[in-house]
Amino acid sequence: MSRFFTGKLGLRAVVATLAATALIGALGIQSAAAAGGVDPANVDLTLGPGQSAVVNKTVHTAPVPPKPDIVFLADTTGSMGPAIANVRSNATMVMQTVAGQSNLDAEFGAAQYQDFDSDPSDVPFQVDQDITSDQTAVQTGIGHWNVGDGVDTPEAWVNALYQLATGAVHYRDGGTRIIALFGDSSSHDPSGGHTLDEAIAVLKANPGIRVVLVGVHTDSGDGLDSAGQASRVANETGGVFLDNVGSDQVAQKILEGIQKIKVTVAPKVAPCDANLALSFDHPNQVVESGGDATFAETVKVAANAPAGTYHCTVDWQVNGMSQGFLEQITVHVPGLSINDVTVTEGNSGTTPANFTVSLAPASDKPVTVHYATSDGTATAGSDYQATNGDLTFTPGQTTKTVTVPVIGDLVDEPNETFNVDLSAASGSAIVDGHGVGTIIDDDRNGTFSCRSSVIRIASTEPVVANGPDAPCRDDHQTVARVNVSAGLISVQANGLDALTDQQPNDLTGAGPAAGDNGSAKATLASVTIVAAAQTVKLTVVQSQAQVECVAGPSGLAPKLTSSSKVTGVSIDGVPVTVGSGPVDIPLVIGTLHINNTVTTGTSVTQRAVYLHTLLTDVVVAESKADFHGTSAHPAGNPCQS
Repeated sequence: MSRFFTGKLGLRAVVATLAATALIGALGIQSAAAAGGVDPANVDLTLGPGQSAVVNKTVHTAPVPPKPDIVFLADTTGSMGPAIANVRSNATMVMQTVAGQSNLDAEFGAAQYQDFDSDPSDVPFQVDQDITSDQTAVQTGIGHWNVGDGVDTPEAWVNALYQLATGAVHYRDGGTRIIALFGDSSSHDPSGGHTLDEAIAVLKANPGIRVVLVGVHTDSGDGLDSAGQASRVANETGGVFLDNVGSDQVAQKILEGIQKIKVTVAPKVAPCDANLALSFDHPNQVVESGGDATFAETVKVAANAPAGTYHCTVDWQVNGMSQGFLEQITVHVPGLSINDVTVTEGNSGTTPANFTVSLAPASDKPVTVHYATSDGTATAGSDYQATNGDLTFTPGQTTKTVTVPVIGDLVDEPNETFNVDLSAASGSAIVDGHGVGTIIDDDRNGTFSCRSSVIRIASTEPVVANGPDAPCRDDHQTVARVNVSAGLISVQANGLDALTDQQPNDLTGAGPAAGDNGSAKATLASVTIVAAAQTVKLTVVQSQAQVECVAGPSGLAPKLTSSSKVTGVSIDGVPVTVGSGPVDIPLVIGTLHINNTVTTGTSVTQRAVYLHTLLTDVVVAESKADFHGTSAHPAGNPCQS
């Protein structure tokens, strides 16, 4: 049927009236862009090797699709005058709103269609402004929409869609391509030689054009969807169809339609740190612009992941485009470690060796680990008690104690070691799972020796204290008078006293201390030595020797000291003066040595009198002190442990 408008003056009056009513407020248009984003944007997890966690994600999309390229496509036949006036008056505000809701990354174009007929003034299809960011130019293009006659229904919008999908305008790469069509009549099919199927096919071609169709209610049109064409185009292009719209609501419905276009939300995982993997319950989700897409995100740690902090970034894209919706994932893999322990053995019972097992950082889930001892140089049962078990760290705990009893004894032995090893951890990696327990032997590494002999002629010793010499022990021997001889030499002595002493008496009862010692002392009142034709007389003869633990730069060490004295000496009745130092007196029968000292690295022997002859030797008042190591410490001494 024919559709005629009431003339140019009528159209101008309608436009003027619509502009005067300031419909922008009635449209409810907002220029501020919704933020959009992903929630939560920051994820911080603590997971052990092989563990995983599910994080529920919500992606809030912007009110309009990303980077929209929108072509306003108007039916400019005669009955569409009021609708065109409404769009023309509000197009700028629609463009500003869309731009504001797309981070100012929106462009627009304008086109129109009528029908194919014999009237050369009719416009089957025309682009009034190619896609541009210049909104003023688009508004000018919309101003070129002139209402013309339509001789009948349907119109030629199938052809218009085909043309806009095949190069009539120039869309940007990577944008959301949208055609906002409004009209009141169905379309010829085919239209301009193009069928509806062909038009839909090119609309859907990569990357696809979404069509918003606004069916305007007029008294003349047969309805945009009277043949089901509008619904089909909207459904198959992912667009929107809004029907039965009043002429004064067209701009608002165009905006609403753009905001109802479905968008596809999908995660794009940036390269994650090694040992992290992400998966999602579905690869993407389709929602209306401004809607929320929900995902269940699974974060998994590799089974052999070492302790450390790992990161992953997810770009939640809309229609394959980054919107800056970045999710930052941080995963802490805690680590378990055990320290080394040193413990003094003790002489009896047991001493606890307390190992600390540490977890860093703390976990918000339980962490378990097994521990067990093993021999090093120490032996379970004799040096320590074998121990094993499991530790559980409750959420927030960072330390646990493993106690191994160390068995004390009195046996001197080298320092020994045993091990405590961690294994089978759950909820954590093992950073240092090998603990070494060192048992410090506190038994002395040696003994004192001491010996005191008052007279020795050849192999005869009538008065001796601690004859075996080692180990040193308390002994005291006294004799009033002795007469001994060997060949042509004879000895007569009075008031003989031999003494040995050790402090403390029992070296195994305590560790080394300053002042510990072994000592020997020999004294006699007088002695007469007759050798051949010579006589040597000595009075008040005394010697002493000692080994004592004294403090040094490296701790306690044994110190050897000795001294001797002879108060009176006469040879064949002739007095001889001697001091405290060593003196050698030649005799017919040999040499008489006074205050004779013999030392080695571990001993001192002090002889008050030593007569050396070709026949035999005579020693008067000999004291000896020395020290020895043990079989475990051959080079040791009693001042060390």
